[in-house]
Amino acid sequence: MKTKTSLASILFVLFALPIFFSCTQPVSELEDPVKIENTLKSVSLWNDSIRINPSALLASFERINAAIDSIGYPDAGYKLWQLKSDSINRFLVEGFWPDQAVYNAIHDHELYKTAMEAEEQIWEGLEMAWYNQFIKVVLE
Repeated sequence: MKTKTSLASILFVLFALPIFFSCTQPVSELEDPVKIENTLKSVSLWNDSIRINPSALLASFERINAAIDSIGYPDAGYKLWQLKSDSINRFLVEGFWPDQAVYNAIHDHELYKTAMEAEEQIWEGLEMAWYNQFIKVVLE
């Protein structure tokens, strides 16, 4: 009888406990990640004299966004917009940043600088028409 009880205990430990523990998840995995609100926007307008392929330009910014993500800021980066026109080819590049300090940290980081240098060849036919930064207006 002792042998059956010991065997049953061993089987319980081997099979039941791992199932019990595998069904539980730490609280941190169940919670939604905290999304950082962006309070700084950079906006630049680019004139395109060579009729660059918008898909190639978008892919370029996606590679830069991947570098920004790997630096640790997945809620920051760039979005690309194209002017809806048949005769003029312009792009608007919208940058979204949590704040000025994060903007500076990203732009000073070697991964970002390396990613930007790798994309310069694609942008050779683009001329920046203007660049501005905007901060989010909040009630105090």
